[in-house]
Amino acid sequence: MDDTEFRPISAQPSMPVKKDRTKLIIFIIVLILVVGGFFLFNKSSGSKNDESVVEEKVVVPTKKVTPTPEEDITPTGAIDEESSEPTLSPIPTTGAVKSAKELNIQVLNGSGTAGAAGEVEAFLKELGYEVVITGNADNFDYQGVTINIKSSRSSFLDDIKSDLSDKYTVNDETGNLSSSSEFDVSIIIGS
Repeated sequence: MDDTEFRPISAQPSMPVKKDRTKLIIFIIVLILVVGGFFLFNKSSGSKNDESVVEEKVVVPTKKVTPTPEEDITPTGAIDEESSEPTLSPIPTTGAVKSAKELNIQVLNGSGTAGAAGEVEAFLKELGYEVVITGNADNFDYQGVTINIKSSRSSFLDDIKSDLSDKYTVNDETGNLSSSSEFDVSIIIGS
């Protein structure tokens, strides 16, 4: 047989348990620090993104008008879709008007050409017209410039036609706007 001596398990020298526990505790602490640091980093970067969100408020100016006793006027703000800038909402003019330039005018694009109504708006404002609102017509099949006006403001039709005919072809036929319309004049720009 061998010269090796066999000892029972209980007789073998025991390994120090303290070293194994110490290594285990150090490993757990390092693991907790790594996981905690990961969550802390994610939380701090998430809060930076939240701080960069800024709430903006849009202030829309309105034109102050004193209504006559027979009309109830409520001014409201709107955003012009073509320019995305705040504009005045149409407020029906009341009482005596001395000039066509004081009327509330709506310019509608009836040609389908992008910016056609905006060009007429700029042209009218250069001439001194105060309130001009733009938009799209019900279709894009219009020809020439069509003017619709309230019957109570028809005395200004010739002035408006004259101003527009310097640059545009104005149709001879005009339409009537309802007395309850929020605009005094509606101009449809065709091709």
